[in-house]
Amino acid sequence: MGTIDQISGANIVSRRRLEWADTDAAGHNHFSVAFRWMEEVEHELRRSIGIPADLTGGIPRVHVEVDYRDRIWFGDEVDITMGVADVGRTSCRFVWSVERVGGNRDLLMEGSHVVVHSPDAQHGAVPWSDDVKSLLQAR
Repeated sequence: MGTIDQISGANIVSRRRLEWADTDAAGHNHFSVAFRWMEEVEHELRRSIGIPADLTGGIPRVHVEVDYRDRIWFGDEVDITMGVADVGRTSCRFVWSVERVGGNRDLLMEGSHVVVHSPDAQHGAVPWSDDVKSLLQAR
């Protein structure tokens, strides 16, 4: 797992609100909202640094970790900080955190995930282009 202290490349902060459809029977976040937010913010980050949209289908997630620190209640606003921690020859590791907006900014979730550049499922992972690698590593 990683923490946002490990961000060494591109990064972003994105605000979300926990909607009713994102809650479980107890009225707080369903565990799966972390995965949806992670994916949405990763896409937002890649768009913000100019990575071509056509790469999206060719970079599957191969590893995901999440620690749930506290509950998020219906209507709560959160800030999601995500950034690149490591860029390998064919992979990239993102780290991220979710904090409550306002007050003392409680840490609610933190996690990491790894994607692999594999534009052709028949041939496995291939190296990032120099341009994409530079975009991911730039701060």
